[in-house]
Amino acid sequence: MNTKVLIIDDEPRIRTLLEKILTLDGFDVVTSEDAGSGIAIANHDNIAVIVTDVKLPDGNGIELTRKIKSTIPDIEIIVITAFGQIKDGVEAMKNGAFDYLVKGDDY
Repeated sequence: MNTKVLIIDDEPRIRTLLEKILTLDGFDVVTSEDAGSGIAIANHDNIAVIVTDVKLPDGNGIELTRKIKSTIPDIEIIVITAFGQIKDGVEAMKNGAFDYLVKGDDY
């Protein structure tokens, strides 16, 4: 079973926190700080799940979801954000996201 997770977030604290939690749960984790390198990793590694922030330095996770799902439809994508908006959540789900989650203030 593929347990490789890609975390795409420009905030080092969030990347590190998610990586530690998922690694402790037995997942193989790789990270990226922007959409461009995240797409490259997704295209060349055997990724099962992507956790991506909405706001990235070179794009956004909602559009990234559409791009990745159009070429690699089997990857599950969870979009996370500190700025939850209903329209963004709906758009993420339309683009193929598995879930849309709002980050808490206590990370």
